[in-house]
Amino acid sequence: MQNRRRASVRSQILLVGVIALVGAGLPALPAVADDVPVPAPSAAPLSTATQSSVIPTDQFIVKFKERAGIQSADRQSSLRQAAGAAGVPVQAVRSTATGEEVVKTDRKLGAEEAGELAATLAADPNVEYAEPDTIMRLHDVRPNDTYFDFQWGVGDNNSGGIRMPLAWEINQGEGSVVAVIDSGILSHSDLNANVLPGYDMINDPAVARDGNGRDSNPRDEGDAVTAGQCAPGEPANISSWHGTHVAGIVAAVGGNGKGVTGVAPKAKVVPIRTIGTCGGYTSDIVDSIVWAAGGAVTGVPANANPARVINLSLGGRSTCPAAIQNAVDFAHGKGAVVVVSAGNENIDASLVSPGNCRDVINVGATTKDESKAYYSNYGAAIDVMAPGGDMRVDVLGGIVSTLNNGTDRATTEDYYLKAGTSMAAPHVAGVAAMMLSVLPALKPEDVEAKLKATAKAPTCSGCGAGLINATGALRDVELEAEPIIGGTPVITGEPFVGKTLTSTDIGNWTFNHLTQWTHQWNRSGVAIPGATDYSYTLVPEDLGSTLTFTVTAKKDFHPTVSGTSAPTATVKPGMLSSNVPTISGSAYVGNALTMDAGTWGPEPVELSYQWYRAGAAIPGATGTGYTLADADAGKALTVKVTGTKPAYGTVVKTSAATQTVVTADKAVTPKAVGFAEAPYMANDKYTIPESIGTEYQISGTAVAAGTYTARGQVKVTAKIKDGFALANGAASEWLAYFSSKGPAFTPPAKSPFKDVLTTQQFYKEMAWMADRKISTGWVEADKSVTYRPVTPINRDAMAAFLYRMAGSPAYTPPAKSPFKDVLTTQQFYKEMSWLAETGISSGWTESDGSRTYRPLTPINRDAMAAFLYRLANKPDYQPPNWLPFYDVPYGTQFYKEMAWMYEQEISKGWLEADGQYTYRPLSPINRDAMAAFLYRMP
Repeated sequence: MQNRRRASVRSQILLVGVIALVGAGLPALPAVADDVPVPAPSAAPLSTATQSSVIPTDQFIVKFKERAGIQSADRQSSLRQAAGAAGVPVQAVRSTATGEEVVKTDRKLGAEEAGELAATLAADPNVEYAEPDTIMRLHDVRPNDTYFDFQWGVGDNNSGGIRMPLAWEINQGEGSVVAVIDSGILSHSDLNANVLPGYDMINDPAVARDGNGRDSNPRDEGDAVTAGQCAPGEPANISSWHGTHVAGIVAAVGGNGKGVTGVAPKAKVVPIRTIGTCGGYTSDIVDSIVWAAGGAVTGVPANANPARVINLSLGGRSTCPAAIQNAVDFAHGKGAVVVVSAGNENIDASLVSPGNCRDVINVGATTKDESKAYYSNYGAAIDVMAPGGDMRVDVLGGIVSTLNNGTDRATTEDYYLKAGTSMAAPHVAGVAAMMLSVLPALKPEDVEAKLKATAKAPTCSGCGAGLINATGALRDVELEAEPIIGGTPVITGEPFVGKTLTSTDIGNWTFNHLTQWTHQWNRSGVAIPGATDYSYTLVPEDLGSTLTFTVTAKKDFHPTVSGTSAPTATVKPGMLSSNVPTISGSAYVGNALTMDAGTWGPEPVELSYQWYRAGAAIPGATGTGYTLADADAGKALTVKVTGTKPAYGTVVKTSAATQTVVTADKAVTPKAVGFAEAPYMANDKYTIPESIGTEYQISGTAVAAGTYTARGQVKVTAKIKDGFALANGAASEWLAYFSSKGPAFTPPAKSPFKDVLTTQQFYKEMAWMADRKISTGWVEADKSVTYRPVTPINRDAMAAFLYRMAGSPAYTPPAKSPFKDVLTTQQFYKEMSWLAETGISSGWTESDGSRTYRPLTPINRDAMAAFLYRLANKPDYQPPNWLPFYDVPYGTQFYKEMAWMYEQEISKGWLEADGQYTYRPLSPINRDAMAAFLYRMP
């Protein structure tokens, strides 16, 4: 027999030829998608020696004993002694949260030195314990197998791998069984522990090479052939030991310090031999699929370990044979995932069977750079891609796995690199086994869908969903596998009709995004239609029943779990919301009173009314209005409102009593208050008349009849005296606003102030100040008058401005100053006292209880707004919730007053470079801007 050349284990001579063994001599002969094997390169075994317990470090953790008498100096002494013994400086750098001291050396100490220093510190009588402050690293499930570094196919995506290390932290295939339908299997120390009893399903002894037909020994007898043995013109081939290589990719033992690790190193393999001399018959493959999935095959004992994953790294050009499709359908019905290699002819995969069959996962091959391998079939029939390798340039671009050194019959075990879609399929089969290990309830279509959904986007056309991602698939399945752990919801709220119950605390459930949640309120154990929210408002139908709340969690592959709260107390009648009724209308004989019940709820509420005279019900007075009769004179009236509603308690509310009813001749019409606005504020007046039965008030204070100086807003209210009543329709309130503006003002052509130009900003306003004698400025040494426009105005001068703005009203200041820091002999004392008396400024209350005015302090723009608002007599005003001033947020001190300034157009602020307006509330106001503010007063 002619043998194909094999590279020596150490020489790494590359001999690559992607081949398909075409079974010309056998009917329906599947092809083995496979490459010429190349021995694995030399790799020194990883050391298994026990490492030192002390790792090199430059930091140590020291716990000093807690006892009386140990001082900081003692601790420093302990560190100095240890430093001297070790020959390196040692100093404390910080304390830990648990009370230890972290100390540091000036260089990293080797393991031996670090151990000695730790021992020296621990031996000190002041030290409870000492230990190296070692650097820890993330745990990584990385096998110690000799050739693991060459297994790029199971590594990170960045190097073409399928990200197995992180997936192994989740699962390694425990409990899963993978049937490898192939050329059989050989004994291999890196594989035997994971091999279960299989079967030799080759029926023809000539193909089997073992002298008989089917038997219970799946040993690979070799598939070497001589030139022309299988078909005319075909070359000789050495034995491939293909099944052993594929089985090693699936489940070689991992972490045993030798060889390779399988994709699913804790899964088990059931080897089924169907490929022998020149290939294998379709009929044998059909029986193998059925038997692998747990089906009965005539003359063959039952499979004691039915597989959930079946790997077929074989095929041939044809449409999907009906027999194979039937077998696949059987396996699929049994819950087995059938993984097939797509073939190595670089043609449309739909032309190759069994990858073109229904309900299989058809796998193409990729290389280290994640591109499609040059030989791999492609097209719409491809489901996913997996590492198959390419050894044309670099032998290490192949897939290393278990093999044998024999060229015809088996000899000694070894490891070889191969390339082909045959190598890609078992990568997928291994991941599928791990997925089923985590969640056995997965169906074959679930496994396929999750492999596709988590795959890395394809880098080639016709490459299906792309390169599989084991970590992504296992994490997805791990979430699916998390069981639903139920909790008990808790209901809060009072069980009264009309009240709302809630259950925002549904208990201690497990949560993930795959769980579907529903909620249901129940009335005495029966679901309430439509009540599926976290809250529920009790309705009349709930009266007398108890309520529960049920949470139901559903998740694929798991039973539905529900949790129901404890029942509420029996639902009691609801409580109506209500208002105390009010009576309007003057209390004199012949006048009509009306009643307003206010809002009652929940609507509709039936209301009934009863009027009372001095506590006694008035017969027939049961409406919302009542006309006072002679019998009511000298008495007060009330009205009682009764609200009723089914399933709610009755509510009764009684109004406040009216004034004592007077006779009709005691109904008075107050005389109107007179208002007279003059050109200037000093001459604005209002007149309070004499009027029978009427007391006039301003801000709740009685005002005697007479004429008074007006300023800003003036609101006068008529209070009717006892024994009288306000006549129906009579006015009882008068409101006027006296403008601060005088006649139109044209500034003079010549400035009244030496330091104010006629072209200057605010010239008109400053000239107006001089014209109105609000400011006379300063007389300088040269007899000229200056205004000092850009000088901040102090609080004492501000008092003078406002006093004069008000027309310098007649006022005698008190003999005792209202402010601790303002003397009675001080300039502007009168004006500052006037501010205090009119409420324009209350000053500051100091820590000793005294009040200060701080007269020489410049006044800021926010306080200025408050002064002007009060000068206008605090007009009725409701500020908006926001201002266009970026630097005046809602709630700022004097927010209302600054808002009033803006709306009255006294100040529009500054337009900043960023397009926003600011008011600069804490900036002092200059004398020129002050003139503008006063001139713009409304």
